[in-house]
Amino acid sequence: HLLAEGVQFTPRELDVLRLICQGLTAADIAEQLLMGRRTVEGHRQRMLEKTGAANVAGLVVYAVRHGLLDA
Repeated sequence: HLLAEGVQFTPRELDVLRLICQGLTAADIAEQLLMGRRTVEGHRQRMLEKTGAANVAGLVVYAVRHGLLDA
């Protein structure tokens, strides 16, 4: 399954993505970003849909391939 190209993430989605890539759970991310766990899960789901990734591992691959962890 090919991942989408040219995906635009919101700044908050990028915050969540970077923390996902650090191995944090949704609950940990929610605590760190001062948002609800379900909000984190919603961001994660939207990013999965935008990228075409099948799971969180696919999101991490997408982030690495597109240099999203350097910013």
